[in-house]
Amino acid sequence: MQSFIKKYSIFLMLYIIFQPVLDAVTGVMAQARIDVTFGVLIRMAVMAVTIFYILVFLILNRDNKHGFRVIGYFILLGLVSVIGLVINYKTKELFIPSLEITILAKSLYYPIMLLGYFYAFEELAEDRIINRFFPKVIFVAINIISIIMIVAHFTNTSFSSYAYYKLGESGWFYAANELSAIVSIAFPIMIWYALKKISTWSRIYYWISIVLAIYSALLIGTKGSLLAVLFGTCMAILASIVQLFRNKGNRKFTAGIIALLVVTLGGVFAAYPAMAVSRTAELHNDMIKYKKKQAKTKKGITKDQKKYVETNKTVSYLLSGRTVYFENAAHNFAKATPAQKIFGMGYATSFKSEKRAKLVEMDYIDIFFQFGFIGTIVYLAPLIYCLIYLLGLFLMKFKYMWSTKWAMLVSSVALGFGMALMTGHVIEAPSVSIYFVAVLGYAMLNAHIFLRTNEDPFTIDVED
Repeated sequence: MQSFIKKYSIFLMLYIIFQPVLDAVTGVMAQARIDVTFGVLIRMAVMAVTIFYILVFLILNRDNKHGFRVIGYFILLGLVSVIGLVINYKTKELFIPSLEITILAKSLYYPIMLLGYFYAFEELAEDRIINRFFPKVIFVAINIISIIMIVAHFTNTSFSSYAYYKLGESGWFYAANELSAIVSIAFPIMIWYALKKISTWSRIYYWISIVLAIYSALLIGTKGSLLAVLFGTCMAILASIVQLFRNKGNRKFTAGIIALLVVTLGGVFAAYPAMAVSRTAELHNDMIKYKKKQAKTKKGITKDQKKYVETNKTVSYLLSGRTVYFENAAHNFAKATPAQKIFGMGYATSFKSEKRAKLVEMDYIDIFFQFGFIGTIVYLAPLIYCLIYLLGLFLMKFKYMWSTKWAMLVSSVALGFGMALMTGHVIEAPSVSIYFVAVLGYAMLNAHIFLRTNEDPFTIDVED
């Protein structure tokens, strides 16, 4: 069994590299209208094996107190989920079993894989095997995404991010928002890996991957990916400046790294006017003006369009009309039964046909409506625990948080939590949550070691 633990831990690392392939195949099949959820089937199979892996790990670990807590949590989560399904089966106007169960299975992906990755990192950290795999696997995965995006762009086979505008590109990937979230969460990790590898200027070629990742992020045309690139780069500059003043070593090299980062940031600003993301901002303003003009005509506009137009311009641009979906979902939730309010309304609250089922696309809000008051607390408990734990470490060990490793980990985790609110499709989307939980699990392992030994685990880092 110990051999299985070691091998499966390595598999979980390598599994990250295959994510872009799964997503590209699924995207092409969806575009061809082939109703086969290839990616979902693979991910659910891996999730099932990961459950077995966690149980075996707990048995071999022989920490009964910890094991009972973990198993107790998943029993409670399963119980809350089943109760919610039964309530909605009896209560919802339209209950589609296959849809509700599929969405629930996707929702359960994050807590299972988060624990799986934490144990995998713990297992591989013992003999520093972890250094060979993380964050290299994320670096390679995003490079694959960049290559697919660029090939699709130059062969004119890319899918549109915004079909109604024919604007932005998502390569051969189906969902632009999910792609944007993946690139956003992974971008700081890419910077960390590249900067660690550029130990001399002869290895500057690693920075080509960063440039390609930025180009791909800007091709998507979403606000989230642009903001993530800016945030990640600025955090890297800040961390490098701190290191410049702290370290008495090769300051010329550190100054050169800062110059490289500043030039990269300047390149993003220079490229912005030519990129799709700048055009989406213009189109948003044009659409608001058009709707206001249309409202004065006899034809008028719908209630949802009126809500959208009346929302603060900046808020409506940043949230892309999600406030309207929130109001509709909140209205349905207000009319829900007490049992539904406690255990949730399932997928998309209430709808009369599958085509009219709309998520708010802000993860925390969708989770609340899906799981209710009690269910949300149970479902988000691991994330809340991780957030408090990491925030505590950040404040207690603030002066250590400005190494490249910690600054980029903090940035990636912050972007994961932030993107979950701003664009959604992070926590409950397996194709995105895999990156988020991997980074979160790695950060938690390092934080756990730091607080236990009172020493920064510098040996767990990018291997030269």
